[in-house]
Amino acid sequence: MDRHLSIGYDHAVRAQVIPPPEYVDKMSEHRRDREIVFDFMGEHDTSPVDLITRRYPGIAILKPFNTCSQICVYCQRNWEIDEVLDPKAMAPKALLKNALSWFDKHKSVGDILITGGDPCIMKDSALGAILEELAKREQIYRIRIGTRTPVVLPMRWTDKLVETISRFHQPGRREIAVITHFEHAYEITPDALEAVQKIRKAGMGVYNQEVFTIEKSRRFETAKLRLDLRSIGVDPYYVFNMKGKEETRRYMVPIARILQERKEEARLLPGLDRTDEPVFNVPKLGKNHLRAWQDHRLVMILPDGSRVYEFHPWEKNIKPVPPYNYIDVPIYDYLEELAIRGENIREYRTIWFYY
Repeated sequence: MDRHLSIGYDHAVRAQVIPPPEYVDKMSEHRRDREIVFDFMGEHDTSPVDLITRRYPGIAILKPFNTCSQICVYCQRNWEIDEVLDPKAMAPKALLKNALSWFDKHKSVGDILITGGDPCIMKDSALGAILEELAKREQIYRIRIGTRTPVVLPMRWTDKLVETISRFHQPGRREIAVITHFEHAYEITPDALEAVQKIRKAGMGVYNQEVFTIEKSRRFETAKLRLDLRSIGVDPYYVFNMKGKEETRRYMVPIARILQERKEEARLLPGLDRTDEPVFNVPKLGKNHLRAWQDHRLVMILPDGSRVYEFHPWEKNIKPVPPYNYIDVPIYDYLEELAIRGENIREYRTIWFYY
């Protein structure tokens, strides 16, 4: 963050870690039942065993460690993460053993995302042991490690950590990929560059998932991030439309804006810079591509201008799940918020033509 008042270049960074009052009020109100109220993605219903989440036929999430080096306000798992560097974050050995044995019974699952929490906050030996167990399963051809440490704790990427992880990266047999989360070009520092290059020189890819918040949705900010990510060796991977979580409603952006950005700003960049895909994370279903009309449809527009979308579950093929209906942020309200932030909303006037 900027040490002094400025014209607001660090606004997205501040919003990522400093919650608005209504968020604090909502979290306080549901302190005792947050596991039910804030589990937007329905992980309770998509977890076959503890520490495993599965929403796709060939992919599963493993959550061995339940804390991070920095917690985002809009975190998907704000219902289960207690505090930064929680000393009780490591899953019990019995639970972890049971979760790993689940893969022996589900041979169709070959792509594993280790997340949590942030697995790179674990000790090198603990992370290495988990990778070794997963590598014993012949069907596992890719292990992704979800971590924000290249951004907020780049010094964590020591030579020892890189060696611990990269020895399981075997081209042609098994891929190890690092999935990180740079939210704003302000976060791309010399230390982050050094960490990313260590990973890349060990043969592993680094991919970025951006969250498209209102603070991040100003014109050309995402385009700038894409360019800067590529300059340090990170491939843009996903741009997430803000989840429809009530406690973070203030952060939400109309779907029309993310489509407008993709068509009018991202298209000005070379193809290698805009490799990310805009997606909406649907409860119990997972990612639906916003550019794919077979994944969703516009149902109606309400009197306040809110657009109602129906997201289709057809391609997940695990078990029958009903479509998900979503009421979007009214475009007019969003434009007013941009105006408060000093934006000229005439520059966004084509937003009305995107659905």
